[in-house]
Amino acid sequence: MSDVEADRRAAAALGPVIVHCSAGIGRTGCFIATTIGCRQLQVEGVVDILSITCQLRADRGGMIQTGEQYEFVHHALSMYETRLSTETGQ
Repeated sequence: MSDVEADRRAAAALGPVIVHCSAGIGRTGCFIATTIGCRQLQVEGVVDILSITCQLRADRGGMIQTGEQYEFVHHALSMYETRLSTETGQ
C-alpha cells in the first residue's frame, strides 16, 4: 500500500488513478476501500472499515464481494496502521 500511495502522490499532477477489475466491484472495491482507509488513518488516526464498505456498497452494489476480500482490507489496513505508528513513534 505504501508503494501504491507513493506512486499516487507522485502522479497526482497527471490526473486520477484508475483501477478496474473484471466486474469493477471485488478487487476494485478492495483497492478503493483500502485507499479510503489509509487516508482515514492518516487524518483521523482511526478507521471504520464497515462504514467505508457500506458507503461503497451504497454507491455501487456488491463492492467487496467476499469475506476473504473484506479480511484482506482489514489485514492491509492493520499493516498500514502499524507502519504509521512506527513512523510517528506512537
